[in-house]
Amino acid sequence: MNGGRWSVVWTRGAGCAELASLLAAGEANPVEGDLKRACITGRVDLLVARKLSSFDLVGTVVPNGFKPGLVRSVVAAIGGGPHSALAAHVASRLSETLGVEGALVSASPDPDHDGSVDALLAAISALVPDLPSKLVRADSARALVGTFAEGTLLVVGAPGGSWLQRQFFGPGRKLVVGSPAGAIVVRNAPRRVFQEMIEPEPFGTGLLVSDALRLLRHAAAPVAVDGVLVGVVKRADLESADPKATVGSVTRESVFVSPEDSIDAVHELEEFVSPVPVVDDEGRLLGVVER
Repeated sequence: MNGGRWSVVWTRGAGCAELASLLAAGEANPVEGDLKRACITGRVDLLVARKLSSFDLVGTVVPNGFKPGLVRSVVAAIGGGPHSALAAHVASRLSETLGVEGALVSASPDPDHDGSVDALLAAISALVPDLPSKLVRADSARALVGTFAEGTLLVVGAPGGSWLQRQFFGPGRKLVVGSPAGAIVVRNAPRRVFQEMIEPEPFGTGLLVSDALRLLRHAAAPVAVDGVLVGVVKRADLESADPKATVGSVTRESVFVSPEDSIDAVHELEEFVSPVPVVDDEGRLLGVVER
């Protein structure tokens, strides 16, 4: 996640609409119909839902007893694992939109663990430099929450990441340690292609090489017929071709990614073509993406 404007959708559930609006810093949309399609077409960054599920196309945020009118501060409990960075970003955004103080907090049960906890806090702090961080001596999540002031909203990563995160959850992976103004549970997801792709500028096969060279803005461009990807044309091939030839005569087969692929997949393909075309299940060109 980054500090820019987030695209957020929400499902029905207590506090979901209110939380989604705060995270989007503006308009957030309810999910209507197919959730996967809604996320891809809306270029969604976050889903606010009433509970965690197996859906992992985008990051998920779940309110638990969320009382926005009672919030006086927001604290992200940093416990390592894959979700702490998202917890920090969500705490930062809520601190801003609610107009309250925010902080990153982690617990160390004894001095032997202080070094590793300090290193973790420093790494996460670098992502959200607007939030102060603090190490608290506590041997459990309940003890850590006991140090929070009245009106504190807790943001915590989903269970399974670390000792501290597991402390917050009981059987059935339900939150068992709350906070005075409620809690927010977050689960991160890999950044997806659809969240990063931009509009394509495809060439037709009948375009003259001379015109293609004049229009080409990158090292390569997708070639499409009736909206379907048929290949890619590279600058080097255009420069060595007859200017009066057509793009179709120098078009190569192309690698591509689908909208729901992890953005990391793009890095593996950039040695073959850049930007990398994005296509749907029927081969239609949807966009291009660069690492």
